[in-house]
Amino acid sequence: MTAARIVFDLDGTLVDSIPSLVGAGNVLLAGLGRPEVDLATGRGFVGHGAARLVESLLVHSGGIPGELAPHVGRFREIYGADPVTGTVVYPGVREALAALAAAGHGLGVCTQKPNPPALELLRRLELMPPLTGFTGGDSLAVLKPDPAMLHHTAGQLAGDVTIMVGDSETDAETARRAGVPFLLHTEGYRNAAVAELPHVAAFADFAELPGLVSAVLGAEATA
Repeated sequence: MTAARIVFDLDGTLVDSIPSLVGAGNVLLAGLGRPEVDLATGRGFVGHGAARLVESLLVHSGGIPGELAPHVGRFREIYGADPVTGTVVYPGVREALAALAAAGHGLGVCTQKPNPPALELLRRLELMPPLTGFTGGDSLAVLKPDPAMLHHTAGQLAGDVTIMVGDSETDAETARRAGVPFLLHTEGYRNAAVAELPHVAAFADFAELPGLVSAVLGAEATA
């Protein structure tokens, strides 16, 4: 049987982490005497790494005071102290991961989130295992959509065909650059319409995912 190396994005794909990320950002803003942002606004800043998130928050609230790096460091400190509270696993994720692992597929994560909070989140939410491969925002000198992150995770997994599962424009572009099939989780943090993102299939319910993986493998086998 053909096995897949399935590489998942984290935020907006496996977990809804907007409340915890925006909460940490609001603590940072409060320390600078600035007003909070709401979840809807903060959602638009997520998905490009911690530095871009902090930059977006600061620009939105009045500009970057001094150098960006100290503010990114402060955000990492705040968020790293508790990356789990406010973050929830999307419905059906655990069952889908268990089914995929039982079918012999290799499972990994490729995320822009800094490594320590990402790994703590995955372990405390009991997603690792069955996820075994990992590439975080501190693992390489690049971030998505550079396909090196995807290849780095896939290289840790056994399997014959690489598939990426994600929720955003960045994930779709990463898969496109890597030349691998992309499965789009529609309940995440994308800004574009589903039809605007290149994908082989889209799903809202994780119960659909094992069947979609089988369909991709079937199509690859006959290509």
